[in-house]
Amino acid sequence: MVSYRNILFCTDFSEVAKAALPFAIDMTKKYGATLHVIHVYQDPEHLAEYSISSNIQMDWIRVARGLGTEAEKKLRELAEEISKEVKPCQSKLLRGRPYTEIIRYAKENKMDLIVLSSHGLSGWEHILFGSTAERVLRESPCHVLVIRKPRQIKS
Repeated sequence: MVSYRNILFCTDFSEVAKAALPFAIDMTKKYGATLHVIHVYQDPEHLAEYSISSNIQMDWIRVARGLGTEAEKKLRELAEEISKEVKPCQSKLLRGRPYTEIIRYAKENKMDLIVLSSHGLSGWEHILFGSTAERVLRESPCHVLVIRKPRQIKS
């Protein structure tokens, strides 16, 4: 019999991710699981790989850190909202490459299911930006439920 004790919901705060949230909540309630909510914010440290002026680099780092603070606030608000429906609910802001951090969190916290959305990129967009959902599917230590972009939501 399938049993999920720990369910991981990954969000980028997009409308597409919001569409996947009811699936995570429903599965959590159905199995009496703990819901873990994470957001991965890409740290500006990767800018060191590129040769750009130090002034520009510092400006980007300041902007990115501000985005991290905003992400913390959004994640806290989202977790508070979810906690009205699901208990227990844990949230965590992670820094790094999204698919890498999702996989690491799933392994370290013994997740039984990962729920995330797919933006449905194709063609050049897919080649340029890749797919976090696709990478998670390939490397996940547990089941993955990918919710595709609803037709009425525009990217």
